[in-house]
Amino acid sequence: MSIRDIIKNIRNRISPPAEPLMDLSNETVLGFLRVLERAEEEAISCDELFVKLDEYVEREVDRKDAARLMPVIRDHLDKCPECCDEYEALLDVIEHSENKKTTG
Repeated sequence: MSIRDIIKNIRNRISPPAEPLMDLSNETVLGFLRVLERAEEEAISCDELFVKLDEYVEREVDRKDAARLMPVIRDHLDKCPECCDEYEALLDVIEHSENKKTTG
């Protein structure tokens, strides 16, 4: 999610302020910028996700707490439908192959 998307979401969620934005204190503006910086630092690209997706799915299949161990991956999957589709497809393939191993 880009900074532009974050700002757009925030604008859509709040009503127009009673006071103009110029009346915000410097401390408030700096706090907002820190939140945006942290959001960008913690985000990963789709390419970075694909490198780690197999590890995430393996941990999930092994009943290890993948979301807790790899929260940045989980966060990206929650926000990116394309990556989530890839995740679900990979999970499905691995679960089916695991089921064949135990039943076959």
